[in-house]
Amino acid sequence: MSTNPEDSLLEAVKNFVPNLSSSKHKGQDGRIGVFGGSLEYTGAPFFAGMSALRTGADLVHVFCCQSASVPIKSYSPELMVHPVLDHSQALSKIEPWLERLNVILIGPGLGRDEEIFRTISELIKVCRKLSKPVIIDADGLFLISQNPDLVKNYPQLILTPNAMEFTRLVKAYLNKDIPPASVVEDSYIKDLAKAIGGDGVTVLRKGSRDAIGGNTSAEVIGCSVSGSGRRCGGQGDLLGGALSVFTTWALRHTSSETVQHQQRSVALACYAACRLTRECNAAAFNLKGRGALASDMLQELPSTFSRLFENRQP
Repeated sequence: MSTNPEDSLLEAVKNFVPNLSSSKHKGQDGRIGVFGGSLEYTGAPFFAGMSALRTGADLVHVFCCQSASVPIKSYSPELMVHPVLDHSQALSKIEPWLERLNVILIGPGLGRDEEIFRTISELIKVCRKLSKPVIIDADGLFLISQNPDLVKNYPQLILTPNAMEFTRLVKAYLNKDIPPASVVEDSYIKDLAKAIGGDGVTVLRKGSRDAIGGNTSAEVIGCSVSGSGRRCGGQGDLLGGALSVFTTWALRHTSSETVQHQQRSVALACYAACRLTRECNAAAFNLKGRGALASDMLQELPSTFSRLFENRQP
């Protein structure tokens, strides 16, 4: 019997991980849209998209800049790549796909080009009208820290900041200064979610202890299971991809329940993504040590997922 108190959260997650069945059709277990990928950053959307597929999504679409499309396509034929973010009519190219997507992940490898930011700003407005759950990470968080009203009162919004990104968001929404390296009280996480507003805003602050809280939830839950001391790039992208899938499943499982129940389920999805990423990190480090990379973690994801989430209690 496990002595880790966090394992009770794993058992709760298993309630919404869908069973595999030959009667299902392609796309039924998740269709994810990843918005990111620029000339300088092509690995991030690849890691996010492949993490989503390895976690269990059926289909992943990557919407990127034209200069990023060929590298991303060359990394894997599994991803459907749309080189439209820097197109003069970007939104008209993107909108027809949105109805098909369960969750939108914005930020991996996005960069900070002003034209791209304008496109993403308009995309968020369209997603709001369509009631699409949105996860924002990386440079997507920089965008909203510069334009806080963009996601004010956005329902089913998830933010996944690291320490520096969290500092910017607290400044933007709470007008408070906190050092990135400080030990942040859980109250800041809930205060940030409440300041953004909307039904079911969730904040996942990544750190030595990942902390997850929302504006309608009564508690902040944490993931402190040890990974390793190896901090290679790409781990946040793996988390974002996995989170997109767990969120799809969580919201589907609680679609007829209250906002509070849905947010609890989304918080569990956040925990699942954190736990999966940390344990993939530990598994990769066990094999490669100091040389472990995000690509090694990606290879460990299927077996780690199976160990954590497939073994349901009878």
